[in-house]
Amino acid sequence: MTTESSEMLGMEGDMNIPELQRDLQRKYKNVGREIESMWRAFSPKQRETAMRETVGDGKVLRNSRDPGLGGLNGFLSDWNLEDMTSTPNFFLDRLKFRVDNDLHRQLFEGPNGTPGDRQLARTSAMKMRASAPKDKWVAFLDLGKDYGGWLKVNGAEGRRSIESMAALSGLFLPAHEGQPVLWRQMITLGHYNHLMEEILELGSSAQVKKKAPAKAYKDTTNALANLSIDPKPLKASISTVIAQAVEQKLASEDYLELLRGEPVVLHQAVQKTNCSRPELVPDELRRILPLITDIYISRAFFEVISTALQVIVTWDYIVRLVHMLDGLEDKVKRTLLIQELSNVCHLEYRRAQIAFQCEMSLRPGVAGSKFRRITSGGHSRVAMKGKPSDVTTTDPQLHYILRLCHTDTNHKDAVQWIQKLDEHNTQHADDRQRLSETQVFALGDLAIIVSFMRSLSSCLTMASRSTKAGVFFTGRIDRLNEELSQYKAEADFGDHLVPMDSILKPQAASNALKALDDYMVERSGAKMGSLYDGMLDECLEDIEQKYADAKSYLQKDMKTNAPSPTGEKASTSFRARERREKEKTRPATASTHEITPLAPQDPQTPLAPSSHFKVKASTALVFDTLFTKSESRGSVSWTDFVAAMAELGFSVTPKGGSIFTFNPPETMVAGSITLHRPHASDVEGWKLLWIARRLRKKYGWSAETFRVD
Repeated sequence: MTTESSEMLGMEGDMNIPELQRDLQRKYKNVGREIESMWRAFSPKQRETAMRETVGDGKVLRNSRDPGLGGLNGFLSDWNLEDMTSTPNFFLDRLKFRVDNDLHRQLFEGPNGTPGDRQLARTSAMKMRASAPKDKWVAFLDLGKDYGGWLKVNGAEGRRSIESMAALSGLFLPAHEGQPVLWRQMITLGHYNHLMEEILELGSSAQVKKKAPAKAYKDTTNALANLSIDPKPLKASISTVIAQAVEQKLASEDYLELLRGEPVVLHQAVQKTNCSRPELVPDELRRILPLITDIYISRAFFEVISTALQVIVTWDYIVRLVHMLDGLEDKVKRTLLIQELSNVCHLEYRRAQIAFQCEMSLRPGVAGSKFRRITSGGHSRVAMKGKPSDVTTTDPQLHYILRLCHTDTNHKDAVQWIQKLDEHNTQHADDRQRLSETQVFALGDLAIIVSFMRSLSSCLTMASRSTKAGVFFTGRIDRLNEELSQYKAEADFGDHLVPMDSILKPQAASNALKALDDYMVERSGAKMGSLYDGMLDECLEDIEQKYADAKSYLQKDMKTNAPSPTGEKASTSFRARERREKEKTRPATASTHEITPLAPQDPQTPLAPSSHFKVKASTALVFDTLFTKSESRGSVSWTDFVAAMAELGFSVTPKGGSIFTFNPPETMVAGSITLHRPHASDVEGWKLLWIARRLRKKYGWSAETFRVD
């Protein structure tokens, strides 16, 4: 007998049925008791709501005899409203059976002596008998990744052999029987995984909504609505540029602290990253890679923390480089520093641009149809379909968005496209609402680095990006990211993160962060934060060495282009051994890029304000809402927040996108602060926490700082 293997049925990348069962088992282990309690307490109407939310389009069989929905009852008759909602045990018994028993047993029997998957899929099998290929069989023998693999039988001898094995084990089925069984197991396990999450969503009073409630936009002043960048900026001083860089460094540090100390912020970040991966963008055949398995939650969690650390270290390095350039007259060293600074700024620009493109490429969305996924070597990336100019007249807003996403758009060109997009959104309020909250936030991040590079260019003559010179930092980051991508692909923190709302439970977020550090020590030889420790000092040492070499050659009247000492590429195992040796001699002080959990309270005692402010009652209410420590935090209108800051003497400068800089009065020692304006009219949820933390850290404010006049 000769056979040929082919891939399991399903979307590109396949649905791994054993992996779906493992996801279900882990969910049941983590929250099974809560699920059972909530499901029993639900009314039939609540159970129906959970089922309709699970399937996405709300369409569910009325009963097991319902002939609608394309003959779904032919292989999924037990997923129906009548049976699932009338008594809680119908679902709970089936859930426990799917968790406790292997897939082989599920083929032949169900809970409490009910039929198994083969029998329940028989109606569909009979309908497919005539049209199914006669030489294709499905193998259920292997309980690993090859479960449900397809076999092509060649010749009469091969057919007799496979029929003999099928008769003995029942684990080989002809195509017309095997295909509906695969469908049944795949869809049932997928539905049960999603239904558990919907039960938690409906049953938990502490649930964080996945989407902010849709609210009408309030009228704002023309100054607030106009988010354009001034087309003719004044020349910025070096001190102003340093202040801008320091502000972004502090903002990125505050965000990491929120991820460490506020589970609601970590939950939102992981959810956003998990739902915006390139694998969810259709390829040229309109296929997507599966999101359904929970392993992607662990990868999203890993990416959230590693990206937060990279942003911090990038802005920290920018601050150091600009400080070194301040007042520097040495032309040789100045050239080295400017090239390094140019490359680092471009690195951050590309990171923000890719993040914006990632958000805009998702469907449904204003630009979703203009992108496709390209997968090669197990890695996926997003590419634009067509040219931005294709929609210049038909959809100007989309044209500006695509320009900002295009790889040919540099930071200088991005200025005009952000300006045009802001002007368009101001003039066409309905179009602004085509953008989601996360898309507006990503646009704001892009505007931050674009605005900074524009200010930087106005006071320094910047160099073009180079892949040969000034790569001390970018080379190290590239190598570290390559190493981290290996660890991310194999990371599994599901015991703490599955289902995703587990992050909101006490200690779950803390345990996940601890598990990440333990995992990194095991794999890389050091905690994740420690991987960034010393990187900046090493880069600056390289610059000094490069400078010394250049001076030496100049003194000898020789010209050279000595290579940058970025080091040879070493294996991950070698780097891990090297780090473990360094850890033995490392001082017992905390890493400067620590990710260990923080208590949900304030990370540190706020600075005592030098004075209290006497303000109007409405202003006091704004800050009381911002700084409250209660679980049920409210919301603050953005207009009210701006008015409250104005009463304190702050002026507001739009920076583009959703970014505003609040400039304090001259009597206030602390400098300006840059904040994201929310997409909706109100500041709420994790954004409320972030603004409160920024104000507390920057100015030492608390609710007690403000007294009603």
